[in-house]
This record gives sequence, structure tokens and C-alpha cells, in this order.
Amino acid sequence: MRTPGAEFNGSYQWQPTTKVPSGLHVKGKLKDLVSNDGHNVYLRVKVEGYEWGQVKGVQKKHIKIDKVFADGAVLKTKEVRMQVCLDRGSLRPDGCSGERLFTRK
Repeated sequence: MRTPGAEFNGSYQWQPTTKVPSGLHVKGKLKDLVSNDGHNVYLRVKVEGYEWGQVKGVQKKHIKIDKVFADGAVLKTKEVRMQVCLDRGSLRPDGCSGERLFTRK
């Protein structure tokens, strides 16, 4: 996933309900592509019926993400949406990639 100034390269896997924690396991690198713009990057994840959750990046750096989005809703739902965003401050809207839909089989 990519948007001007931010990129996420990684993978996802649905953890079985027998594994603790169970949910959507996201693993990869969140990258700030323009280190001198003063903006942070973040990864957004939305479970159907819940608000967006975030994993914040660090300005001027690439960070590794290895997170399981574990929630009662994640165990029941079959869809999770994800996108990478560039935080442009409070006066301008954030720049986000298109949403990617991940479905459980």
C-alpha cells in the first residue's frame, strides 16, 4: 500500500481462534518516504462495525510492524479494511491510500 509520502510493505494472516491472541496478524515495514516534510505516517485498520484503529509510525524512519489486531469482533467478522496514511496536521486532511479489504475464508 502506498500514498505520497508513506508506504507499507507487508503481509497479513488470520490467526485461528485457537491461537492466543487470535485475530488479524499484520507484519511488515511502515515507511516515511519523505523525511524532510515534517509529517508522520500511520497504518489504519478497521474491523467491520468498529472505529479505525491505528499503528503510528515515526517521522524520518522506517518501523517494523508485527501486530495482532485481537478483538472480539475480529474473531467473528470476515472482513478487515486497511490503509496507510500520511498525517498532514490538523488543518489539512490526511493523505491515505485506497482501502484494502482482507477477507477470512
